[in-house]
Amino acid sequence: MYDMLFKLEIKPIVVTLLCTIAIYLVLPNFIDNKFLISNKKVNLGLDLQGGVYLLLEADFKEYLKERMYGLYDEVNEFLLSKNIKYKSFDVYEDKLVLILKDNQDFDQIKSFNDKNVKMSKQDVRIVMSFYDSYKEDLLKNIITDSISNIRRRLDKSGTKEITINSHGKDRISLQIPGIHDTSQIKMLLGKTAKLTFHLLENVTQISSINPLTTVLLKDLRGNTYPILRKVEISGDSLVDVSSGINSLGNVVVNFKLNNAAAKKFAKITKENFNKPFAIVLDGVVLTAPVIRDPILTGSGEISGNFTVESAKELSILLKSGALPAPLKVIEEKTIGSSLGAEYIKQGRLAMIVSVVAVSTFIIFFYGIFGVLAVIGLVFNIIFIVAALTLLQATLTLPGIAGITLTVGMSVDANVLIFERIKEELRSKKKLRWAVESGFKNAMSTIFDSNITTLIVAAIMFVMGSGPVSGFAITLSIGILCSMFSAITLTKMLIDLYIRCFNLKVLNI
Repeated sequence: MYDMLFKLEIKPIVVTLLCTIAIYLVLPNFIDNKFLISNKKVNLGLDLQGGVYLLLEADFKEYLKERMYGLYDEVNEFLLSKNIKYKSFDVYEDKLVLILKDNQDFDQIKSFNDKNVKMSKQDVRIVMSFYDSYKEDLLKNIITDSISNIRRRLDKSGTKEITINSHGKDRISLQIPGIHDTSQIKMLLGKTAKLTFHLLENVTQISSINPLTTVLLKDLRGNTYPILRKVEISGDSLVDVSSGINSLGNVVVNFKLNNAAAKKFAKITKENFNKPFAIVLDGVVLTAPVIRDPILTGSGEISGNFTVESAKELSILLKSGALPAPLKVIEEKTIGSSLGAEYIKQGRLAMIVSVVAVSTFIIFFYGIFGVLAVIGLVFNIIFIVAALTLLQATLTLPGIAGITLTVGMSVDANVLIFERIKEELRSKKKLRWAVESGFKNAMSTIFDSNITTLIVAAIMFVMGSGPVSGFAITLSIGILCSMFSAITLTKMLIDLYIRCFNLKVLNI
């Protein structure tokens, strides 16, 4: 008896507490008050507040080609160590082709240890390439690393509340609310920011270079340099980057290397006295000064006719790190803030009309029980907005559609319950027993239908992106909230109503 009374008393307290918390979480979305502890608001999606949508594609072919040149260097060193002679050794987009002088050398080449490389042989011709599974892993890593890098770049440039998601195998979708000029954004995303340090090949004529070990690159003035492909130091070794002005009054980018790179930098500058040492950014030679003194501190400066703004932009890019592969914009949409405001207005109107319509329906057919169900319906919407606020989820126009849909689903659950109660009352059961049986018997039907909808919503979230995933999120939250409001909150209100008025009979 005591346990039953305890359950009856504790349930209204818990439900009332949850309703109070939900209202408190929702308030910052409608009023600005410094006395409110929480200032979290629902994030509005691109379609509701305006902004920019970009679809980016990673240039995996270019990345794979670079990896092939890296593999070429490794294999070439291996061949030299084994004293294996060859007629030719060429790099293609996704493979290496080696023509041996002696067919018997293949047994030694098989000892080249790289689990990600497969070899095929036809007489003296050997083809090396990466396994397909390894290339798939590379592409996944490129997309994951690119998303992290983009977020760092845009955060450091002051762009907040961005939404970045993978889109298919090799694409990234980017939503930036509140921004309509994409020039700055595309500038930050269009540069790979791959900074590398190289020695130059010592040749008297450009035509005599080896294209497998050397590449011709130009500086901003159009001067050509025979840059050795081997990367001596990469931008990954930078620990500090800042823009500034040197002693000559020129705008420069100052950098500091980590300990390992600083030691290598010192060794290179000692061993290559009076030789040029090029600093290359995204295939463009920024500077190629001649080494006059060994640099032992691991610090230096990059000069390249920078303006204050361009030096600042470069420091942001270098701090964020290099993109693993070049990205190109393949789709761009700009949504005006006025259009977003119109969508909000239409969504609000649709919500009000749907709530009024279903409220009128349920009150007309079920009387006082309908009124109690409408109270539960209002709190259902409050719970959904509170959950979106707490989770800092993004509300989109399809999301509003999802909320509107759950309003109907919540009423549908109440209709099932009330019809069950009617059936119990027709069988001459007492009012309280009829209410208990009605909720209990309708529970399995409501639970099953909502679970199947949740499964569909989960699939939509996983498989879809953008508007589809936004709809799936709000639909899922709405289903959970509607189950709570229809089953728990509405039942509590009905129980309280019956107890307060000590009702024995009631016509529904």
